[in-house]
Amino acid sequence: MNRFLMCACFSLVSSGATAASADFVAAADSRIEFSDCLKVIRDVDSGEARVDRVLENARGYRWDAPGARVRFRTDSAAVTVRLRYSARHVGPACNSIGFWRVDGRGDTAAWSFTRPQVDGKKLPYDAELAVRLPVPDTLSGEKAFHDYELILPYGDAVDVLGVEVSSSARWQKPAARPAVRWVAFGDSVTHGFTASSVAGSYPFQVAEAKGWQVINEGIGGRSALAKDGDFLAGVKADVFSVAIGVNNWQGGTELAVFRKNMTELLGRLRAGHPDAPVYVITPLWVPPSWRPKSAKYSLEDYREIIREIVAARVAGGDAHMVLVNGPELIDHDPALFDKVAVHPNDAGFAQMAERLTRAMAALQK
Repeated sequence: MNRFLMCACFSLVSSGATAASADFVAAADSRIEFSDCLKVIRDVDSGEARVDRVLENARGYRWDAPGARVRFRTDSAAVTVRLRYSARHVGPACNSIGFWRVDGRGDTAAWSFTRPQVDGKKLPYDAELAVRLPVPDTLSGEKAFHDYELILPYGDAVDVLGVEVSSSARWQKPAARPAVRWVAFGDSVTHGFTASSVAGSYPFQVAEAKGWQVINEGIGGRSALAKDGDFLAGVKADVFSVAIGVNNWQGGTELAVFRKNMTELLGRLRAGHPDAPVYVITPLWVPPSWRPKSAKYSLEDYREIIREIVAARVAGGDAHMVLVNGPELIDHDPALFDKVAVHPNDAGFAQMAERLTRAMAALQK
């Protein structure tokens, strides 16, 4: 039986501050693994590592790592993970709350970083954070190996500097993550906005319920682009979801242009993954009070185009594509949405995740 000796603690630290009796293992070292992400950049010169979601965005959302996991296994008597919150995230919308797990436990244990503000606006800013993790104590008093896992925030860019351990610590390969890889592609709703933390986002909750890895490729502000089908075609994964279109509505995209881009996006995705389950989610219900000035058509017009495209593919023999009606995923209640009404709040995301988990059973192997 194990028990936790201490709660995780965190503090801002100066660069290079390492205890004299400790060893520092750089994040670029292969003993530190990453999962639930598309790509990891390991800098052999600095020893740092960061997640790269590849899709560009003017606000730096490429460098956010929603739900990505930093994982390792050691018998160290003390464990501290050193992180840097990076100025590569330049958008004013931030969520810097991450979580840790030890031997699969600790979901409610979080750390965070608050960026400085000027005139109410958060600034791009580099600062380091030391997250000390609890080490379970065995009743026998003998050192034992434990799996450590950090789950990164959905709304901030985080560099992993490395892990500080006792000088005598040994290492093993951590327990494997689930084999099924799901790519959740979409806009800010998929990205996680405006959940209170990454654990409240719908991709995280669905993946936990399914027992899958999730690669979150939701990019705030994303619209339907044909070229994103090429991107998705090149991603190694077993399951895909596409939830896009609300920004086309908000931006006034012409319906013919939207139809062309969505048709190409789904067609190119399918060309790269002929047999993968693809769940196409139409835009969620939006409270009537939210009507952007630039919108030219109703949101339902965009939903209907998506329905028609998916229906045509299914009629043409695509047995692995499923339409999910977004308005059915969350009750039509403004209380389930943020003040920016296209974004669910925690209660709305919980409802969405529960219903989407059921909907995604349609093609589950």
